[in-house]
Amino acid sequence: MVKGTVKEPSYISPDRLYSLKGFWTASGISPTRIREARRCGIDLPCLVVGKRKFIRGSDGIAFIERLASNCQLQRSYCKC
Repeated sequence: MVKGTVKEPSYISPDRLYSLKGFWTASGISPTRIREARRCGIDLPCLVVGKRKFIRGSDGIAFIERLASNCQLQRSYCKC
């Protein structure tokens, strides 16, 4: 019998700072999806320190909300 993997639920805390990879993991949004959103005019604000990028939790939540509302409005142009 095959057992399904149990993935621990994740959430984004508005008062935390996430590395870019940490944000991908916590939100479940892939780098490709973030790139597509940027092409549709939805930017993910980030802090750049050297070569590393960090996302504030509150900015990440706002990005997800903009992404959700934009996907409902523009299904024909963007791959939402």
